[in-house]
Amino acid sequence: MLKELKASWDKLEDQRQRMLSMIEDLPTDQLQFAPSADRWSILQVIQHVVQGETAMLHSEKELRNHPLREHLQPGDIVGIVKDLLEKDMVDAVPDPSMEPDGNMTLDELRRLWHEKRQAMTVLLDTVREENRNRVMFSHVASGPLTALQMLEIAEAHLGTHTRQIEQLLKEFPTRRT
Repeated sequence: MLKELKASWDKLEDQRQRMLSMIEDLPTDQLQFAPSADRWSILQVIQHVVQGETAMLHSEKELRNHPLREHLQPGDIVGIVKDLLEKDMVDAVPDPSMEPDGNMTLDELRRLWHEKRQAMTVLLDTVREENRNRVMFSHVASGPLTALQMLEIAEAHLGTHTRQIEQLLKEFPTRRT
């Protein structure tokens, strides 16, 4: 993997491990707790993140042999989307298919996330110096993305949802004895 991709990938993986370690020993009722009908539970947050990474893999597959791929240019809006995510200014999911249903267990989500991460590693290993600026992915809000831009968006996205989980952990009602 190219050095810059590896550095970004390692940072993203550290962030993922941090998120998982925050919730690994939580009871089911806390994983499923949603403070209100319009907010997600921890399991829904994790499911959404996995759905996002799955969508990125799917976008690469769709673009891989598409004749228009050679005409696509990485978008300028990437920085704006990344900034909005980092400042927690995104209130709605840009694609309704990314709404989590909360019907998966943490173990199922962990296994699925691991599978998607392995597949992403294989893809990122195909990036070479001569094709590093080529559009490889597409994002509903950011548009066409290079591999590095995709990792930057993924990192900002994971950061947003890590903070969301931290907030959910604070809001979980504690039992008084």
